Amino acid sequence: MDLKDRQKILSNYENIFKNERDYYSMKKPTSTSEFDLEKEQFFKKVNIKLKQILGDIKGKQVLDVGCGIGSLSFYLAQEGANVVGIDLSGELIEYCKEQSKKLGYSIEFREMNAQIPDFDEESFDIIVGSRIIHHLPDLNLFYKVCKRILKKNGFIAFIEPLKKNPIVQLNRKYFAPEERTIHEHPLYIREVINAGKIFGNLEHYEFFLLSPLAMYFSRFINKPYIFKIAYKFLNLIEKPLYKINFLREYCWQTVFKCKKL
Repeated sequence: MDLKDRQKILSNYENIFKNERDYYSMKKPTSTSEFDLEKEQFFKKVNIKLKQILGDIKGKQVLDVGCGIGSLSFYLAQEGANVVGIDLSGELIEYCKEQSKKLGYSIEFREMNAQIPDFDEESFDIIVGSRIIHHLPDLNLFYKVCKRILKKNGFIAFIEPLKKNPIVQLNRKYFAPEERTIHEHPLYIREVINAGKIFGNLEHYEFFLLSPLAMYFSRFINKPYIFKIAYKFLNLIEKPLYKINFLREYCWQTVFKCKKL
């Protein structure tokens, strides 16, 4: 795809990209020097699954799509990958560059629209992201571009929120509507399956069916130990429910991977 075609497609969604850019450029990032995906308490399960499907990334060329404040990029670099991080927000990219220098990582951060990542064919071994592609207006186009810029046997791997969990929907609508932009669209499971159709293969894993109820304990009862007890109990109840296939689309988060054969 040449520059003219790319710009023409992106211009169709400019109002969406402007809204996203403005919203996330206002976020105040916090810095850290330690990057361990398993320490993020609530999302620990999906982070562990992402680490598992990434495998050994040492020496791999990895694109972090929608890198935000760079946490995933820094983790990938910490594990020995050669990382390029892209984000729509110039402010966040500048922050990532500063942090990368402070931490001593050699990461290339670029301000770039993730809808159509602008790279040559077969540039990357892995394209990864955490809760980012549900911001994109045209997922099928994104999957196709990813397939083009992946090397043979390379793969995409994403953590994404799903649409149909009623507990989370209630929270989104009534308790935390300001915590997301108007253009975000948590995925239907069919949108994950579409990636598999484009790549010809798919593995996906769903998590958090009942455990989001624990959010309400932390929201209305400010006692961390109660949240931990509720979360642990709900995890025990929901674990066997993951085996019921039709319930998977009602989970909150999915982790999926597609390989370029």
